[in-house]
Amino acid sequence: MRFIAAPTDPDSMLATDMVPTKTDHFAFLAGGGELGCLVAGFDWASTSLGPIATWPQSLKTSISLILRSQVPIVTLWGTDGVMIYNDAYAIFAGGRHPHLLGSKVREGWPEVADFNDHVMKACLAGGTLAYRDQELTLNRSGKPEQVWLNLDYSPVLDESGEPAGVIAIVIETTAKVAAERWQKSEHDRQRQMFEQAPGFMSVLSGPDHVFEVTNAAYMQLVGHRNVIGKPVREALPEIAGQGFYELLDQVFTSGEAFVGHSLKAELQRSLDAPKEDRIIDLVYQPMRSPAGETIGIFVQGIDVTDRLIAEQALRQSEVQFRTLAEAMPNHVWTASPDGMLDWFNPRVYEYSGAAPGELDGQGWARIVHPDDTPNAAQRWSDALSTGVFYETEFRLRSEDGTYRWYIARAVPIRDDAGAIVRWIGTNTDIDDQKQAVQALRESERRLKLSQNAAGIAALELDIATGNVFGSEGFWDLWGLSQRDSVHISVLESIVVPEDKDIRSNEETRKQGSAVPNVEYRIRRPDTGALRWLSRHIDFVRDETGKPTKMFGVMQDITDRREAQARQELLTHELEHRIKNILAMVSAIASQTLRNTDIQTASATFNERLRALANAHDILNRTRWTSASIREVVGNTIAAFRTEQISVSGPAIPINPKMALTLALAVNELGTNALKYGALSTPEGRVTIEWSLQKPESGETQLLWLWRESGGPAVTPPTRKGFGRFLIERVLGADFGGAVQLNYHLGGVECILTAPPPQLSNAR
Repeated sequence: MRFIAAPTDPDSMLATDMVPTKTDHFAFLAGGGELGCLVAGFDWASTSLGPIATWPQSLKTSISLILRSQVPIVTLWGTDGVMIYNDAYAIFAGGRHPHLLGSKVREGWPEVADFNDHVMKACLAGGTLAYRDQELTLNRSGKPEQVWLNLDYSPVLDESGEPAGVIAIVIETTAKVAAERWQKSEHDRQRQMFEQAPGFMSVLSGPDHVFEVTNAAYMQLVGHRNVIGKPVREALPEIAGQGFYELLDQVFTSGEAFVGHSLKAELQRSLDAPKEDRIIDLVYQPMRSPAGETIGIFVQGIDVTDRLIAEQALRQSEVQFRTLAEAMPNHVWTASPDGMLDWFNPRVYEYSGAAPGELDGQGWARIVHPDDTPNAAQRWSDALSTGVFYETEFRLRSEDGTYRWYIARAVPIRDDAGAIVRWIGTNTDIDDQKQAVQALRESERRLKLSQNAAGIAALELDIATGNVFGSEGFWDLWGLSQRDSVHISVLESIVVPEDKDIRSNEETRKQGSAVPNVEYRIRRPDTGALRWLSRHIDFVRDETGKPTKMFGVMQDITDRREAQARQELLTHELEHRIKNILAMVSAIASQTLRNTDIQTASATFNERLRALANAHDILNRTRWTSASIREVVGNTIAAFRTEQISVSGPAIPINPKMALTLALAVNELGTNALKYGALSTPEGRVTIEWSLQKPESGETQLLWLWRESGGPAVTPPTRKGFGRFLIERVLGADFGGAVQLNYHLGGVECILTAPPPQLSNAR
């Protein structure tokens, strides 16, 4: 941050907020609040604007205007878009303030640099831009957040009339957008409740009572005919003369609700069917505009035809009712108008073990679970006081003391005058249903836990909007913070460019042709780690077959992919090792069996294979990464007279190829010494030593030495066999150096000089 001291002359500064008066270059900042002071103290000479004294009047005027505004405004001056803003914008900028002041807009807001590039180009060319509820991802508090903004951009003209900068008015609408989304979801929920309501409902608009909305129960009442958009007289012509048209007109005109019980309606429920009598309870509720004017009618009711028919049948024949009730598998009971239970069918006594009469009156509460009694009693009291349908759930105690869940329902039986003469109720066993619901909840809980344990996350994509909704573990899988949703483009940007053709795209999603099961890589935005994801999807389609939603599950399979890669590498390495071993064994065999008898060749061949196997044992312990010279030499000479052999040297690591060759060379030298040299007599000695040496001039070298003494006199061999070839040619080549074999009279000497061993690029 670059600030300099603002003028402190009392004649040029206000004592209240240290803002300059109108008598100097800082006069235009007077009354500019906190930002006015910051602008006055900023080192503008370090920016493309230069010192304030050199600013054009157009810039000063613009700054003077925005500093006094209560609305968040920022000026982007020059082609760099140098930022100068007011106090309201500082609040909007959050943690970015005060570092934004004097910065270039592309650098100040790097996450939306492309967006601001477009703004600068358009406005500096003389254009204006306006965005409403523009969605952007900004980093104002140390982490990305989705915001929605109303943005207005206009060019600022300099003294020559050319665009010299941009004024941006920034109004954050994030809370409004969130509220609108919640309101929409709430509206959808209420609409769903409306649609699923057991009673029939409809909304009629205007004085002609045009159908706007109906629910499923209403459509069932009128025979599923198409009534939406039609006036009631056109949609339901068969109810003419039954008074319903007139009632609707009266409610619309008077603005007073109408409530009717057990109204008779003759309905023609299909085109060719005769009229059918239905009995309905009905409410016409006027709907008003904010000005209080009636604009429509909300229709609500219940088709009580079946209930009334049953009540009438019960009134006509109590005996028939009792016979039917006693034969029913459900609990059946009756109550007097004041709510005192006075009769139960045999099923109640069989279940509870109570004696006849014990449950009469309020005695029924004895078999209700104590925790359920208050709610059941309150609902029964409410039903009695209102005379409406009674329904509740409670647990009833059986004869053996166990409890089961029941749903209790009761209806009032009325006489012709509408007075309640009796209540008829039933208790239906729903314990198995309750257990099934509980089992379903437990199953869903276990599924969620299983998904979490397996690292599986669920996703839902709205194809029309591109918004993705995820389960709890979905966001962590993508390296994102927890949120309600994110646009699919955010996820697509996280997929590595090399795998962009593997994932779905806008076209394949709209066509529903995206590959169901794919695996691709992402670069986690939180850690930068490269991870493999497995994605399995399916589509939900509308009645035309067009995809509307995409559902799927995802899992991080990085460990599996890495294991596969390691397995492939190990397989390749094994193939290579086997080929090398076979080649070496083949070479040993061909050299050993050449020009010698089979018995000698067999013994020699076995010795060489033993040396090779010993070297392999060492390498296996290090997983074929390296071996030390000490291990190779010690393991190989173990087959000889080790009491006559002295070994010294550091544990220098060598690669597998060097280890195998050195083992074979030591075996050849030892075998030769045992047959003809120092190890063939008790007095003989063998010295093996090695070290890293650096001459006064030159590079460090490995010096490895085999020296025999005290054995029989040595004469140079007359021919060059496999052992000599191996030592002189192969050993030197594999170590990248040279081998010298000296046949001194007192014993054989082998000297290897080579660069320090390197472990890489050798097998």
